[in-house]
Amino acid sequence: MQGTKNLTSGPIHRQLFNLAVPIMGTSFVQMAYSLTDMAWVGRLGSESVAAIGSVGILTWMTNSISLLNKVGSEVSVGQSIGAQNAPDARSYASHNLTLSLIISICWGLILFVFAEPVMQIYKLEPAITAKAVNYLRIVATAFPFIFLSASFTGIYNASGQSKIPFMISGIGLLLNMILDPLFIFGFGWNTE
Repeated sequence: MQGTKNLTSGPIHRQLFNLAVPIMGTSFVQMAYSLTDMAWVGRLGSESVAAIGSVGILTWMTNSISLLNKVGSEVSVGQSIGAQNAPDARSYASHNLTLSLIISICWGLILFVFAEPVMQIYKLEPAITAKAVNYLRIVATAFPFIFLSASFTGIYNASGQSKIPFMISGIGLLLNMILDPLFIFGFGWNTE
């Protein structure tokens, strides 16, 4: 099948290594996103760090939910590719992307609409809660991109092309490092 890498030919240790290293690198890059964000937000003060940190639990939960679809696409698409069944692989990939989009929009809407009651759970100072609510609403609008990114990563991993998500995540991290200070300090957007 075109665009897939045959993982069943050649030395198994080498094939697994070539598949696994970019996957581990992608995970590292995704952790570096949070570190980069927190490094820049830390310069705004403790209220901003507290607001971002309180929303961080929800973004981690969101990432975990998106990984359900990622693993689902890796398994279903990978099995179809292994069985040389391209139509099924395309069908599973398409359904996974649609499901990711539906779940992400529903989850994002829930957190957008109920941002204030959710943030009230933490019993933070009113100023911090207000910043957290604004930040959560901004982040919730990006949930479809988080879910779709995870699904595309799963599809590429299933086809043996794990280097592609790694390169895309790396480019995204570099853009994040450049754009964070620009948006936070250059445009004066802070955490809102």
